[in-house]
Amino acid sequence: MHAQRWIFQALTGSPPRLAHPDVAPATALQRQHYQRFRWRLLPAEAELLRHTARTLLDEHHVDEPLQWTPQLPGRVLDRLVLPGPDPDSITATELHRAVPVGDFSIAQLARTLKSTTAHVIYLLSQHPADWSPPRFQQTQHTATRVHQWHTWYEQDHLSLQTIADREGTSLATVRLALLRTGTRLRPAGAYPGQPRRN
Repeated sequence: MHAQRWIFQALTGSPPRLAHPDVAPATALQRQHYQRFRWRLLPAEAELLRHTARTLLDEHHVDEPLQWTPQLPGRVLDRLVLPGPDPDSITATELHRAVPVGDFSIAQLARTLKSTTAHVIYLLSQHPADWSPPRFQQTQHTATRVHQWHTWYEQDHLSLQTIADREGTSLATVRLALLRTGTRLRPAGAYPGQPRRN
């Protein structure tokens, strides 16, 4: 349900409370949970949601960006008094450096960045950070790299150890990842079409 709310907000620019009643968060607790969902999105999850939203636009032949931003001359905003800090006053790099590994609170992150919770929620929605534990990060990395490993193994005939060394990971990680994708492993030292060594 939160994913549907995210897609509605991304495509329309409107808050989820204006969505269809089946999607709109009806209670204060639902709204709170949705806000938490938004700022705790991992980069891979955000990319999947963006892909889904883009697919919806394509299916309806809508050739527009997911989020439209008006192009205004800089001087138009010179005298504008913003209600909070400049959204771009903290870079994505600074944000990601400040996000701790593992569970954290948005208030804690706002204090670290010397900003407001609203500002930090906005930044995380624009630049999702990978706050997951190291073991999960390694799993995510493997999932995103295994296609390349398969190509190196099948087409470039690299050994499992060479791939592991190139990626800075273990031989067991590469072997298990390729087996899980259905890759048929050749005998050590053999290339496709070569006889097996005695």
